[in-house]
Amino acid sequence: MGYYERMATTKEKALAREALDALRNCRTVKLSGRGGRSVPVPQSALAGLIATLEAVAEGSTVEVVRTDAEISTQQAAKILNVSRPTAVRLFDTGDIVSHKVGSHRRAKLNHVLAYRDQESARRGAALTEMVREAEETGLYDLEPTPFRR
Repeated sequence: MGYYERMATTKEKALAREALDALRNCRTVKLSGRGGRSVPVPQSALAGLIATLEAVAEGSTVEVVRTDAEISTQQAAKILNVSRPTAVRLFDTGDIVSHKVGSHRRAKLNHVLAYRDQESARRGAALTEMVREAEETGLYDLEPTPFRR
């Protein structure tokens, strides 16, 4: 990985401010290449581009570091919509691959998201099966019973 650092010129700062104004009012951005081919810029990359342009406009230097995002049990709990103790259990049982940094548990964000997606698919399949069984047994043909307290 190379390292490059250079202070922005006055002209570059102005160009960065102009680009920021244009980007902040856009929903999608496309890059144009040779032969007129254009490709859309992913939202996650666009956010990074905006942050970079903000730094250049302010005269700051920019460093881009690629990492696999790691999250805590609290962050995982929020993503999974479970309690923190439940997230801790998922980490400790290996349902979500994790490791410890000192006394703190950490997992890669993509592992947590993969677990969430797998669980969502599993729940969806179970619900589909329950509906199928209810249809087969005629539960949908019954008249509803009014709720009374």
